[in-house]
Amino acid sequence: MKENDQFILDIKRMGINGEGIGFYNKLAIFVDGAIPGEGHDVVITKCENKMAYAKSVAIKSVSKARVEAKCPHYEECGGCQVMHVNYDDMLKFKRDILIEALNRYTRLETKAFEIKATIPSENQFGYRNKSLLPVKKIGQTTKVCMMKSNSNMLVPINDCLITNPIINELNTKILAIVDELNISSYMPKFNRGILRYLMIRVNEKNEALVCFVCYERNNRIKELAKRVIELEHVKSVYENFNTSKKQGVLLGDETNHLEGSEYIIETLGNIKYQIYPTTFFQLNSKQAKNMYDIILKSCKLSLKERVLDAYCGVGAIGLYIAKMAKEVIGIEYNKESIVAANENSKLNKIKNAKFYQGDAQSLLPKMIKDGITFDVVVCDPPRTGLGKDFIEALLNSNIKRIVYASCNPATLAKDLEILSEKYKVNSITPIDMFPQTAHVETVCLLSLK
Repeated sequence: MKENDQFILDIKRMGINGEGIGFYNKLAIFVDGAIPGEGHDVVITKCENKMAYAKSVAIKSVSKARVEAKCPHYEECGGCQVMHVNYDDMLKFKRDILIEALNRYTRLETKAFEIKATIPSENQFGYRNKSLLPVKKIGQTTKVCMMKSNSNMLVPINDCLITNPIINELNTKILAIVDELNISSYMPKFNRGILRYLMIRVNEKNEALVCFVCYERNNRIKELAKRVIELEHVKSVYENFNTSKKQGVLLGDETNHLEGSEYIIETLGNIKYQIYPTTFFQLNSKQAKNMYDIILKSCKLSLKERVLDAYCGVGAIGLYIAKMAKEVIGIEYNKESIVAANENSKLNKIKNAKFYQGDAQSLLPKMIKDGITFDVVVCDPPRTGLGKDFIEALLNSNIKRIVYASCNPATLAKDLEILSEKYKVNSITPIDMFPQTAHVETVCLLSLK
């Protein structure tokens, strides 16, 4: 097989990035926009050792799961991958993506434990509570943009359908003031310009926190802040300085409070969380509560257990489950997050949760060596997974239960393959945290064999 070869390909399953996957002489071929069950006339665009990539020229047989995408930017914008798939079918595909990862990376018998149906999101659109987008001058008007899929090209966006409508409204109003004040937007080609990104976060009470991510310092940003704090919904305004030449770096190290409150408060259940510009918090608040309820139920707490909340962030999960535990100890590498976690603990008057700064991979073995034991471990690691040292510490710990929240089926599967030496997988629950995208969140319950 070589580039520009053309043939009919049957799509058998969905890939982890939402692409369709078919097979030609056992070679996996990835096709953007294709849905399992369809037949596509494809042209090969790239060949590698064990896989190939193709573009669809025509759909020869159309899946009943195919729908027309509602977003006018969908073909260009890289933010969503599966808006062309019926929602109920996409929930099934997300469960299939999880099962495929388990079959590929583990020797687990997936029929030996329960893999539940994907938990749907109450809101399929307008669910994102945070926007952090690059800005660009288009003619005489500054616009927020998304990065075009598989490129560095910025695509101007008027309204993002998966983002809270208040954020879309504020983006437009704020950038109109930016143009009035003649504040330039950052130009990567020349490394010049003032405003680089615009961040807006909104809580369930529709209160907004705004942060201007700047490349250059300019006093007009303070004038902008004074104007923006007067807008409806805005309660807090910050500036952040990002002078990195790397495109993937969104925020710099320096953040300054300019106007209004220092934070906004988000509430999940009975727990309140202080949200700052740099705070990590789940982007779909309603679905986050559903996930935390599943985690709490999986922990099987009876007020007697000591729980380790590994990769705890701002203490979101640890504080949520503390009411049913004897004690919660959280570990997080990021210092700012630990400060926020302890602030959130005080805010909620929770006295049985303590949070420590450090690397979970090294702190857990030290705690065990010092005689600190745990009954349950809750872990919600980054996409890269738990880490070799942390898994080894778990295998040497004899902890009764592990509740593993994952945002990456591939790394979850790889970690489960190692943990299965000593732990039994009881159940896995896929959760649709990000409708219209291919991302799958899961909560996995393991128990000591």
